[in-house]
Amino acid sequence: MNRTLFALFALLLVPLAAGPAAAVGFGTPTLDGTVDAVYGAAEATDQTGDGNGNAVMDLVNLYVCNDNTFWYFLFTVNGNVQTTNWGKYLLYIDTTNDASGATSDSWGRNVVVSDTHKPEFSLNSWMDNAPYGPEDSQVWVWNQGTTSWSQSGSLDGAARSAAAVSGVEWKVARSRIGDPSTIWVEVYSTGGGSTDNAQDTSNDPAEDWNAVDWSSQATLLNSTQVARSSGGDTTPPTVVSAAIGDNDPGTVLVTFSEPVDPVTSQNAGSYTVTGATVSTAALQTDSSKVLLTLNQDLGLGACLTLRATNVKDRNNNTIVDNGTTNVYVFFLTELFIRAHMNIYLRTSSAAPAPDTVGIEGSLAPITWNPTCDDLLADPDGDSVYEGFFTFQHTCTGGVTDTTTLEYKFTHQCVTWESAANHVYSLNGSAARDTLEIWWDNLAPVDFTAVDIDVVFFVAHWGAPWSAADDSIGLNGSQPPLNWDVPPTNLLEDDGVLPDSTAGDGIFSARLTFPAGSLKNFNFKYLWRELPDTLWNYECFGQGNRNVFLNDTLFSTTNPIVMDLAYWDYCDFLAGTETGSAPVPERLELLHNAPNPFNPNTAISFTLPERSLVDLSIYDVSGRLVRALVRGEMAAGSYEGDRAIRWDGTDESGKAVRSGVYFYRLKANDKEVTRKMALVR
Repeated sequence: MNRTLFALFALLLVPLAAGPAAAVGFGTPTLDGTVDAVYGAAEATDQTGDGNGNAVMDLVNLYVCNDNTFWYFLFTVNGNVQTTNWGKYLLYIDTTNDASGATSDSWGRNVVVSDTHKPEFSLNSWMDNAPYGPEDSQVWVWNQGTTSWSQSGSLDGAARSAAAVSGVEWKVARSRIGDPSTIWVEVYSTGGGSTDNAQDTSNDPAEDWNAVDWSSQATLLNSTQVARSSGGDTTPPTVVSAAIGDNDPGTVLVTFSEPVDPVTSQNAGSYTVTGATVSTAALQTDSSKVLLTLNQDLGLGACLTLRATNVKDRNNNTIVDNGTTNVYVFFLTELFIRAHMNIYLRTSSAAPAPDTVGIEGSLAPITWNPTCDDLLADPDGDSVYEGFFTFQHTCTGGVTDTTTLEYKFTHQCVTWESAANHVYSLNGSAARDTLEIWWDNLAPVDFTAVDIDVVFFVAHWGAPWSAADDSIGLNGSQPPLNWDVPPTNLLEDDGVLPDSTAGDGIFSARLTFPAGSLKNFNFKYLWRELPDTLWNYECFGQGNRNVFLNDTLFSTTNPIVMDLAYWDYCDFLAGTETGSAPVPERLELLHNAPNPFNPNTAISFTLPERSLVDLSIYDVSGRLVRALVRGEMAAGSYEGDRAIRWDGTDESGKAVRSGVYFYRLKANDKEVTRKMALVR
C-alpha cells in the first residue's frame, strides 16, 4: 500500500526518520482503536508488505501519548484485526535505558532484545476472542533478582478498530511501570505457536525486524524513545463500555476513559439505562469504573442504552452530553446451558463425594481463568447439569452482532473434556437460547445397544507371514482392544475359525465388542518377527484404521466381517529409502494442498537425511491439535502418494472447527512452520 493510500486509513503518517522521538501528545484519547488527534505524529513507522506475508502480522505505525494517569499505545496493522480475529501482539517497555532487563520473552517466543534496551515490562494481547477488551491481555513484569517474568494482571483498557488498516489501542497506568520520565518501546506481531518468532515490528526503520519464516530467532532493539509529556488535563471523560456485572442483569458496570470524580460519579442521578432505574452508583477500586445497581433486571432481546451525564474526571472536566461519547448501546441474550453428564459419570463419578461440573470458555461471563468459577447445578438429580448465563452483544444502529463462544466442561475442577473446544454461535437477535450437549460430544446414539462381533483379517503384501516366526497383534481404542504393548489381542493362522486355512499367511481373529461400546473406533495391527522381541506398529505416519459398529445391522450372530487388510497399507505408503530416488539437498516443508481444504489435505516435505521427525498440527493459540508423525523417517521426498495426510480431526478423532491452523515440521535440530486454512 503506498503512503497516499495509507493516509486514508491513518490520521497522520510521518516520513521515516531515525533517532529518538518524544511523546508530543498529552491528553486522554477515546479508547476505540482509532488515532485521535491527541496522539500527534507516529513515534515509529514501518512499511507495509512485510511481516512474512501475513496481513495481520504486518505492522505499520506506533503512536504513544499520556495523560496524568495513563500511558496510551496505539499501533496500526495492515489488515482488519477485527474480522480476521487472529494474531498476537506484544509491546516491550524499557524503563531504565540499560542492559538490565529481560533475557527471554514472557511467552517464551523466539525473540531476544539487544543489551542496550532490555525490557522490564511486556504488554501482551491476543485477537482470538470477540468482543475484544482488556480481558484479552496480560501485563508481565521482569524480576531482575530471580531473572524471571511474572504476570501482573491485564491492561487497564484495550480496544480495536475494523478497517483495511486497523488499529489496536491499549492503556496502562503510569504507576504500574514506575512512572519514568522516558521509556523505550517496540511492538511486535507473532502467531499462536509457543516458539514462534516476531513476524514484524514497528520501530525506528533502520532497526526494523522483518521475519522470513516462523522459526528464525528475532532480534529486537527496543529503541523507540518516548518522553513523558505533562500538562493540564482539559479532556473530558468518555464512556468506554457498559456491561452487566458478574452475570447479574440487575447491575451495570460502567467503564470511563479515565479515573472519575467520586462525588459526581457516585450520584445515581447521573445515569440512565433503558428499562430500569439506577438505585445506587459505587466507584470501584479501579477509579475509572462505576458499578450501578438497578431497581430491576435489564430486559433481554432489545438494544439497551446506558447514558452518563454530569460525571467529572479528577481535573473537573465534565463528560460531554452529546449522545455519542457519553452513551453505550448493548444487547443481552440469556443462554440456558444443559450439560448431559450421564454417560461420563457412569465410570467417572466422584461418588460418594458430590460431582462438580463447571464450564470454562472464551466469552464473559464464561472465562478460561480462573477454573471452576462457573459451576452448573443438577437440580433434578438426573446428571444433567444446568446454568443460566447472560451474554452481551454490541448494538450499532439497531443491528446486533453474532458472537462465538468456545468452551469446555470440567469435572471436579480438574478433569477437562478430551475433545477439542466446543464452538457455539450466540445469536445476537435472540432474547433467549438453549444449549444442550453431552460431555465430549458423546450421546447415547454414539454407543452400541447390543454386543457385536467383528472378524479381522490381515496379510503381508510381500513375503507371506509364517505362524512359526511371525506374531500379529491388534490394538485399538475400544474394549476388548487397548493400546498395550505387547498386545493382549492376537491373530492366528491356525485353520481354526475364523481362520479358514492354516499356514496361508492370512491371520485372523474374532472379537466381541460389548453393548455400550463407542460405535466409531480406531485400530492398528502390530507385528513381531522372531528372533526380534520388539512389537512394531504398522502405518507409521498414516491414519488409523477404522470400524463403525452398526448395531441395527450386526450382532454376535451376524458379525461384521472385515475385508482382508494388508500390513502397512492403512492409507498410503509413508516412506522407505530407495536406491534410485535422489536424496534431497535440504529440509523443506512445502505448502499443503489443497489450501484452503475440507476436510483432507496433504502435507509434503523433504528430508536430506534419516531424521527423527515430528510433524504436528497446532491451532492459533499454540495448542497441539494432532501429532501426525513422531518417529524416525528415511531420507527422501515425501510428496504425492508419500505426502502425510491430515483429515481435519484432533487426537481423539473429533472433527475440528473451521479456522487457521499451523503445521510444524521438526527434523533433528531443524524446524519449519507453515499455516493452512480449514473451511467447512
